[in-house]
Amino acid sequence: MDLERLRREALIIIEEFSKVLDKYNLDEEESLYIIDKKNVLREDKEEKTNFREKFLKLAPKTKDGYVVVEKGSWVR
Repeated sequence: MDLERLRREALIIIEEFSKVLDKYNLDEEESLYIIDKKNVLREDKEEKTNFREKFLKLAPKTKDGYVVVEKGSWVR
C-alpha cells in the first residue's frame, strides 16, 4: 500500500471523526446519573469461613482431609 495514500485516508478519517465529536459538548462534567451515588465502594470485611471444609464437602471423593483425583493420562 502506498504510504501517501494511507496518510491521506488517515487524515480523512480523523477529519470525519472530528466533525462527529464537534456535535457534542465534551467540556461539561457529567451531571446525570441513574442512581444518586457514584463510585460507591463497600467496606472490606474479614469473613471467617472454613474454605477447606466447604471445599471438601463439594468434592466427589476425599480421604484424610484431601481431595482424591485420578492420575492424569498425560503423566508418566
